Amino acid sequence: MSNISCMKSYVDLLPESYRPRQCSPVWQTPPENWRDQLAATVQKGVGANAATIFFRADDIGAGGRAFEALCRLFRKHEIPLGMAVVPAWLSNVRKSQLFESAPLEEPLWGWHQHGWRHVNWQRAGKKSEFGEQRPFEKQWRDIWQGQQKMQEIFGDHLVRVFTPPWNRLSHSTLRILQELGFKGVSLAGAFPRGIKTPVVLRNLRIQLDLHTRRTDNGDSDFQLLLEDLKILLGRKEPWGIMIHHQRMTTFAFQFLDELLRLLKSEARANFPCFEEVLEKEDER
Repeated sequence: MSNISCMKSYVDLLPESYRPRQCSPVWQTPPENWRDQLAATVQKGVGANAATIFFRADDIGAGGRAFEALCRLFRKHEIPLGMAVVPAWLSNVRKSQLFESAPLEEPLWGWHQHGWRHVNWQRAGKKSEFGEQRPFEKQWRDIWQGQQKMQEIFGDHLVRVFTPPWNRLSHSTLRILQELGFKGVSLAGAFPRGIKTPVVLRNLRIQLDLHTRRTDNGDSDFQLLLEDLKILLGRKEPWGIMIHHQRMTTFAFQFLDELLRLLKSEARANFPCFEEVLEKEDER
């Protein structure tokens, strides 16, 4: 990647008319004075200790304008981004697309495994690729072959963290991940209840979902988002923010850009990569 392309802004890729196929109502129309509201939220939320925040981008498997824009945005702020890659989605062409936007040698990107095919196997209930209804042997096969493909592509740059599609997994999944040498998982919640065997995996837990929000009222959801952010900024423990670049409007990119700027300048936040979060958990 040339120095010129590295310096270009995400704005060069996304005109005001840009629209993703899907997006939450909160990102359709910018609220009035949203920048002032966000700045006030960050100032109110800053606690005695600087917040420790990590970022995870899901459903990585191809390039495109939105992916390139996301990479440019995090490069601009020099903040690490955990890349949750769906192994089965990667062809040689798509692999080249990813590395054109996010070079493998660039230290910002935390490449890690996001399931195998991102397929829902649950016959009932909430979606999951690795739920309780999935047999142990089939889960093991999928995770193993995904791990093999990821190792072939990313080599020493691969982080031994597993993000399950839809942020859900089963007791069997945790056992398999431990057997295959993973160090951590990244979930939007706690581990499943009722685990009988000790779990040595660390949970890089996501606390704030930006783009797969399901509320119908964008205005009220924006206020809820700000309230959640204010509370989280007072936490001592590391916490994560989840990103889905395929669902980001131009406003969503503008918001994220301003959020990163404020977190870095006003909140004096720390931004560890996935490996650093794992190391800190080991020290505790």
